[in-house]
Amino acid sequence: MDNLNSRQTRIINPDRSGLNSFFLKVYSYMGMALLLTSLTTFVCVTMFPMQTLALTSNLVTTLILFAVLMGIVWVASRSAMQNPAKAFGLMMAYSIVMGLFFTSLVMFLQPKSIILAFITTAALFAGMALYGVTTKRDMSKLGTILFGAVFALIIGGLLNLFMGGTILYLGLSVIGVIVFAIITAYDMNNLKKMYVQVAGSAQAEQGVAVMGALNLYIDFINLFTYILRLFAFSSNNN
Repeated sequence: MDNLNSRQTRIINPDRSGLNSFFLKVYSYMGMALLLTSLTTFVCVTMFPMQTLALTSNLVTTLILFAVLMGIVWVASRSAMQNPAKAFGLMMAYSIVMGLFFTSLVMFLQPKSIILAFITTAALFAGMALYGVTTKRDMSKLGTILFGAVFALIIGGLLNLFMGGTILYLGLSVIGVIVFAIITAYDMNNLKKMYVQVAGSAQAEQGVAVMGALNLYIDFINLFTYILRLFAFSSNNN
């Protein structure tokens, strides 16, 4: 009985050092993915710009790559708890494919715009992540609303491809920043609760850390994409 009470106390009130160590692992994995995306983009821009642009500009290949990304997320989420190493490998593969997409996004932008967009993204991401992990509010109720918002952004993005206009482009970019800023806080809030549930199980903690890192990586990438579009829009106007 004493062992059971001790176990329950550890799960309900995990020690701060354990929580900090968990989040350090999450951000380490996320950082590795971002670094791999950056390296992939750099290699493609400097060595294979036209080939990569042709690949990501073609509708069929773009849809195939998008399906690959969705498949990676699906498989990783299903295997993370049983095989964290496999999920981590899939996360690295995801970051490489994202590097291909970013090649066509940054190829024609000024380095200054890219750097400013990255700094802005990092600051906004850090602020929202901090709010998500420190707030006492339960953000789980926002899940359905945020899912609907992301779906609306996808539909809006498709419409922008065929009916592109300045107002639609700018509006989607602003809304995208707001939505993924909130999702960042939501994912951090949810990740903290998941850690509380699995604290004490090394494999479960590892699985949650990998999936948490993947979710936050996707949040960061989307934030950066929408903010980069705003900086590019401002730069073009100037």
